Formats: sequence, C-alpha cells, structure tokens
Amino acid sequence: MALASPAAAPAIPGTRREILPNAGAANADAAQTAAIASVSEQDWYVSRTHGVYHIPACAKGEAFALLLLTARGDAIDLGDNRRFPFTISAREIAEDLLQDLHDHGVFLCAGARPTPEELSAARARRDDYYHRLVGEGDTMWARGHSFREISDLHRRAAIALGAEREWAWVPLRLAECPACGEKVKPGVAICKHCRAILDAEKAARHGLGAASAATHAAALAPATANAPGTTPATAPAGSNANASRIAAHSGAPDAHPSAPPETAARDKLKK
Repeated sequence: MALASPAAAPAIPGTRREILPNAGAANADAAQTAAIASVSEQDWYVSRTHGVYHIPACAKGEAFALLLLTARGDAIDLGDNRRFPFTISAREIAEDLLQDLHDHGVFLCAGARPTPEELSAARARRDDYYHRLVGEGDTMWARGHSFREISDLHRRAAIALGAEREWAWVPLRLAECPACGEKVKPGVAICKHCRAILDAEKAARHGLGAASAATHAAALAPATANAPGTTPATAPAGSNANASRIAAHSGAPDAHPSAPPETAARDKLKK
C-alpha cells in the first residue's frame, strides 16, 4: 500500500514529535473516488480500521447496486505516543474490500458506473460460482443427508438459482390476520378463516371484493342454521305463567285449573 510521504514537523521542547503526512498528497488522494457495483442479492458488511463499509444488495427489478467510495485517513501507531497518519485512496480501499466478493457478482467499476459488459461478466461469474456451490451441496447431502454439512452459503446459492433441493428448504413465515388473529400466508388478498379483506387492490383485481365476501357469508348462513348440534329457538322462561294471567283477566279458563291433591283433601275434611 502506498503511503503518503511524511513532512518533518518542528520539534517542541518537552514534547514528543508528531509525524504528519504531506498535506498536498492527502488532498490529491481525497479527490479520488471509486465505484463498487453489485449484482448480488445479499448485503455485505466489511469492517476495517478506517471504517465499516456496506455494499448494498441488488434490489429486484434493478440491474445493479452501487457504492461510491472516497479516500479515507488512517494512522500507524509507532509507539511512545507517536502516530504516523496517512491517506488510503478510494481505489485501494475498493480492492481491499473485494478480496472475497468477486465470485458473488461484486466488482470494481472501471468508471463512475458499470458498463453492460462488466455487468454481464459479473452475472456469469456469480452464476458459475452458485452452480458449483449447489453441486457441492448435492454431494454432501448424498453422503449422509445431514443438514449440518450444508452451509448458509450453499442454501443461498440454491435459492438464488431457483434450484429446488431438499437440503435448501426454507420454512415459510406466516403472517397474522389483523381481524381474527389466525395465521395466513403473506401477501394473500382475503383471510381464509374470517374472509377479511387484507389487500383490497389484489382482491378487487381477482373479483374477491366485499360482494364476494357477502355471497360467501349468505351461503354459509342456512348451513349454520341447520347444522347438527344447534339448539332450536324456544319460548322464554315464564311465558306460560304470563299466558295464564292473561287468560284469567280475559275470562278464559286457566290452563291449569285443578288444585294439588293435598289441598283438595284438606278442604273435604273441614266440610
């Protein structure tokens, strides 16, 4: 790594001398920039003493993701409270970050933005590397069907290529319906449990709007009313007593005119 040539600083009596870089060289390096392009679907974080760098993932529908780098400053500890500051150019930083990322479709652009040829070569390099990883995963799986031997890198490669493998199976995360709380697949238009509309635009596009939900509810109503185990409607408690009172006031015979047998026997003995 090229270091900026130091400039001698005047010594101050009673203090240790601090070595400073050449200011002109530092300004020249700081003016340089470098562009890192990525066709990978994964985010990458690389940590160095002069900073932590985030290479963003290439979003779906986009041709590439771009990270612009500028020069950074760092310092070497010389001991005895002495430090040697220097400037690292943007291109040197980019080359250092990409040591293990070339096969994933991450590369240093020759200019400010990647050319179609650079993007095509990066995709071919990435796909070739992913195919090799999938082949390695198949070999390890055939040896003993052990998930422990399969790394996340092999699984990502299979998912990125759309290769269905038993060892690359990823469980589907279910979402919670805000209406009934049951688990549903993410992105569905209507909840299959309570028929709540979760995505109005998608439901309308497929003819599954409010009218469809109402039709479904109407179709279920007769079946629910006649379902086994349902209790038929009964008269409320006390309705017979009310009917007897009404009959007595209206002159109609009581529904229960006879007295209990014990009361009738006592009345006969008294007479």
